[in-house]
Amino acid sequence: MIPKKNFGTAPLNYTPGRGRGAVGFITRSDIGPAKVEIEEPPEDFNDYDEWNGYQQPLFNGGDYDEEDREADQTYNFVDKKMEQRRVQKKLISEKPSLVNQFSDLKRDLAKLSKEDWMAIPEIGDYSIKKKKQDRITAAPDSLILNEIGEARGTLLSLRLDKMGDNVAGQSVVDTKGYLTNLQSQIPQFQDIGDFKKARLLLKSVIQTDPKGSFGWVAAARVEELDGKIQAAKNILSQGLQKAEDTEDIWIELARLETAEKSKQILTKAVQLLPHSIKLWLSYVQKENDQQTKCKILKRALEYVPNSVDLWKELIGQSSEQEAKVLLHKAVECVPKNLSFWLALAKLETYENARSVLNKARQCLPQEPTIWIHAAKLEESAGKDKQQVTIVLQKGIKVLQKNGFRIMKDEWLQEAELAERTQNFYTCFAIVSALPQLTLADANQYEQKGSIITARSIYQNIQEKTYEMFREYINFEKQYGEVEIAIKSALKLFPVEEFWLEAIDYVKEEIEYPKTERILLKLGKIEYKKNNNLEKTKEYYLEATKVGGELSWVKYFKLLAKLGENLDNIEQTLEKYPKSEKLWVLYAQNQNDVLRSRKLFDLAIEKLPTLFIWKSYIEFEIKNQAFSRGRPLIDKAKQLYPKNPELWVLAIHLEIDSGNRKAAQFLLNKALQECPRHGELWALAIELEPKNTRKKKSANAVTLCGDDPHVYISTAKIFIKEGKYEKAKKWLEKALILSPQLGDAWAYLKILDKDIVPQNPKLGRLWKQSGKRIDQAVKLALNEIQKID
Repeated sequence: MIPKKNFGTAPLNYTPGRGRGAVGFITRSDIGPAKVEIEEPPEDFNDYDEWNGYQQPLFNGGDYDEEDREADQTYNFVDKKMEQRRVQKKLISEKPSLVNQFSDLKRDLAKLSKEDWMAIPEIGDYSIKKKKQDRITAAPDSLILNEIGEARGTLLSLRLDKMGDNVAGQSVVDTKGYLTNLQSQIPQFQDIGDFKKARLLLKSVIQTDPKGSFGWVAAARVEELDGKIQAAKNILSQGLQKAEDTEDIWIELARLETAEKSKQILTKAVQLLPHSIKLWLSYVQKENDQQTKCKILKRALEYVPNSVDLWKELIGQSSEQEAKVLLHKAVECVPKNLSFWLALAKLETYENARSVLNKARQCLPQEPTIWIHAAKLEESAGKDKQQVTIVLQKGIKVLQKNGFRIMKDEWLQEAELAERTQNFYTCFAIVSALPQLTLADANQYEQKGSIITARSIYQNIQEKTYEMFREYINFEKQYGEVEIAIKSALKLFPVEEFWLEAIDYVKEEIEYPKTERILLKLGKIEYKKNNNLEKTKEYYLEATKVGGELSWVKYFKLLAKLGENLDNIEQTLEKYPKSEKLWVLYAQNQNDVLRSRKLFDLAIEKLPTLFIWKSYIEFEIKNQAFSRGRPLIDKAKQLYPKNPELWVLAIHLEIDSGNRKAAQFLLNKALQECPRHGELWALAIELEPKNTRKKKSANAVTLCGDDPHVYISTAKIFIKEGKYEKAKKWLEKALILSPQLGDAWAYLKILDKDIVPQNPKLGRLWKQSGKRIDQAVKLALNEIQKID
């Protein structure tokens, strides 16, 4: 048995085994004996309740220690918290707050993904902001009247005149200006308050100015808008008692009445106010019968014979013959009205119209329109441009004596109007009267589409310069009178450029200066238009006497075409030893091939230019001397390495010799040296096998999209396949890039026989054809046949 150790007295609150975790169980020694003394319950059971039990505490005799007090506090706190939650739930169920209403939705926000958050749209500022209300103090009546007088009734007259009268397109205007355009100015009453406020305001206006029409009419229209027509009539009747001589009240009352009654009202009104034009015009508008209208207007003119509006209304209601009689009377009563004079002149014969316009200019000595119409009258009578111009020039002198000043912009506008009415001579006459015309004026009216006005400006510009005539000729090339422009230019500037233009456009026979360019162009015209080679030869020979190397080249080319001997070419070469074209012409036009080769060798020895090398190689290819052409190409490459034109010749040589493999080999080497040359890619398209040809064409267009030769080769492929519309589109693209490419014109001529080539100059086939389109077409067909 192991003896027990004595560890001494245990410390306060020591629990055995706690350090090693031996706790959590209770022994009998910890709690003492099992018997507990419990106080007997009271024998009086009157305090017992079946629901709540005994009303007196059963354990009242026990000790109430700190633990009991803490337990009671905890239970009281829990009970109080639960009671608060019950009250809060009750309040939420009866009247939930905004936060509680959306609490479940807020909890669901935790489930949203990032994409859902990003997809939520932005919201604007819809917050309700407290606005400061304006305080309005009622203004006195005098201030209201001042505002009305200054603004012509803009407060109340914005929309009250919706049903207002409108006579012959003119708004009703009283003498004081109060009722000007009421229809567009009176606001709806929700803008200024309500009908009650409007009535009070207008009542104040009427009391302040009972003789004015504005208050009465505006008050009547308020009632009309409120649907109280009779009240409106009553107000106007009261207004007539106060202001019987006010025409606006009469007109407004007549507007509210029926047709018959309104006539009675207006009859009474014109009897009372016979000089009121507005009343007479309103009276006329109420009538439907034309004869009755004329009678009323004639009666009105007895009182107001100088009223333009009454005369216009009466003339508008009359036939042409009656209008002429009335216009004679109108110009007597209103002699200062221009429109009556011009209308009368239009209705009269030529002689009478001249007389009318003469009387008109006496009454209106500063009115230029009369003279412009006089010029139009002369033009309509068949007078020429000079006579029309004289009339207007005379008028301008008279106008200037009377103090009239010509304003260029206004005068040019009159010229434009004359052009629109087909009075072209008058248009010219108007422009000719203007000083300080410029090219900017001509360009301005050309852009506006007023071609006659622009032409007149060009013809009447005071400062004549070479640049002005250059622009004038270019202008007329678009609009048709280029011959007149060239002749005008030659009178002041007889320079070679204008003479060259005259060769193309002037039809009549004129004597041209004998310069090299003029003689060569005359010869070219004879050859192209008249096919007169002999006449062309004369011009070229004459050009050699005054010209230089170019004239001799043209002359010898023509001799070669005619099949004649090239006399004097050796002497010419001595004079122009550096002329490569003369050397080539001399070598090419020999009857003996050996002689031609010797001359080419001599030319290369003295002048080894690329042009002579290429001409020599082409000569050998043409004569099918392929074995001689290959070494020539190799020698030329030594002098001109990486030259794409020599590569093109070498490839064509192999194609013509039937050696397509060699041609393909050379093409591959050429594309390595010159990867973006259009002619090489064009050959690559044609040499490519059929099944990969379209892909090669697409690559060529990508690399050389601005080269017409690629487009021509693509078109050749489509022609070979019978896709003529596609081929035509590609050829048109090529001609857009190079309009003078004769090869493109030749292929296009195959597809469209009616097409006319526009000045072709370039191209391999074009040069081989001798610059003849029919021969170029034949060569083009042969090229298409070579394609597999």
